[in-house]
Amino acid sequence: MESQVRQNYHTDCEAAIKKLGDHITNLTRMDAHNNKMAEYLFDKHTLDGKS
Repeated sequence: MESQVRQNYHTDCEAAIKKLGDHITNLTRMDAHNNKMAEYLFDKHTLDGKS
C-alpha cells in the first residue's frame, strides 16, 4: 500500500515538473523576458489568467 502511494506521488510530481518545464520553455521561446505582451498572452491563454 505504501509503495503504491509513493509511486502515485512521484508520478504526480513528475507530471507537475514536466508541465512547469514546458511553460518555462514556451515563455523563453516567446522572449517573455523582453516582451511583456508575450507574458500577458501566455498567462491569458495558458494559465487562464491565474499567475
